[in-house]
Amino acid sequence: MKQIEETSAKRSLKPFVAYLIIGLLIFFELVGGRSYFDEFLSLAAIAYLLYLAIKDELSRADSTSIFMLIVVIFIGLCSNTVSSIARTTFSALVDIIAETKILWIFFAAKYYFRGETASKFSISLALISKIYISIGFICSIISQFINIGMTESERYGINGFSFVFPFSFQFLAVSLLAIAVLIISKAQNRQRYYLISSISLMLATKSSPLLFGLMFLTLMFYFRRHKKLNAFVVALLFLGIAVVGSYQIQTYLMNENAPRYLFFMHGAELADKYFPFGTGFATFGSDQAARNYSPLYYQFGFSHLFGLNPEDGSFLSDTFWPMALGQFGWIGFGLYVGLFVRLLMSFPHSRGTQAESKAFLYSALLSYMIHAVGSAILSSSAGVIGFIALALVNSPSMESRNSLPGDGKIIDGKI
Repeated sequence: MKQIEETSAKRSLKPFVAYLIIGLLIFFELVGGRSYFDEFLSLAAIAYLLYLAIKDELSRADSTSIFMLIVVIFIGLCSNTVSSIARTTFSALVDIIAETKILWIFFAAKYYFRGETASKFSISLALISKIYISIGFICSIISQFINIGMTESERYGINGFSFVFPFSFQFLAVSLLAIAVLIISKAQNRQRYYLISSISLMLATKSSPLLFGLMFLTLMFYFRRHKKLNAFVVALLFLGIAVVGSYQIQTYLMNENAPRYLFFMHGAELADKYFPFGTGFATFGSDQAARNYSPLYYQFGFSHLFGLNPEDGSFLSDTFWPMALGQFGWIGFGLYVGLFVRLLMSFPHSRGTQAESKAFLYSALLSYMIHAVGSAILSSSAGVIGFIALALVNSPSMESRNSLPGDGKIIDGKI
């Protein structure tokens, strides 16, 4: 009897801990600045995953993905040893957490929310999510006619909406969480909230919220009639992405003077020069490389360029994939990209088979991966919130726990 009471208390405590963590993450997005809370959360996630591994509760598929992540870190550390470019060992250690935290937290949250925890958490927040989405939609429409202090800049003749957040990618992150809550709670009339939330996000006009809104509505319509994506639909999706992102492609990736172009170019150069490794953590394209101003930036002449010099390094950590290529080399980069591809491949086996779940998972992850071309979204605290939303929808269901021996172990990632 006492053991049953203790188990019940633990189950009641789990949603409360989730409220606290997510509340703090959103609070730090609102107030701005650097908190390092997400880095500490990543350390807790690693400890939790180690606990699950010891108890043999990780699926074979997730164990493989986590092993791949560890290999990427090992490659990065080998790169540090070979190149000896990082200014301090401490900066390299901080960079390890900063550049991998989003995946550690995703896998930990996925198992934390397994079973009834996700349902309890989502049902309790369903009303708040509806209110958040409704107010956001109303404000996004008003902002097109009246300046109420919720817009960033004008693009395509539309006032870019960011709601109460400094930037639209933060608005997207919290919106993803609200949508995920409605999906798992199976809230009434949730489809209308998907629609108005997508409209609000598209009115942000920035790449990730705009792409998510378009893809989510398109894929939700598609999955109501088809179970799987086919090659033709995938081709259409990428064509649509290319059209929507044509401005960013021309501005950031085809302009030889643009910082993002320079990072892609030099990232490939470093991967070639230091093959099979890269330059290591805290050396190129990362926050720690900027804070400690990497010696590589002097070699590339960045110290004389606007936004890339030691006094004003505002563009030094403004992208993600070039960082992975330069710091981890071609092999590490391939493994890291492979991790995200594995996530995409696992989505058909996620909690529930409804169209909204699959549409949400594909749209959210793809919008983040694409946005990471010109942003450090995959190493940001806002990205952490978005990946917690992904984990919530991707978490093992109660049915899968009851159908298998042990405490909810999933075999080969299939539910």
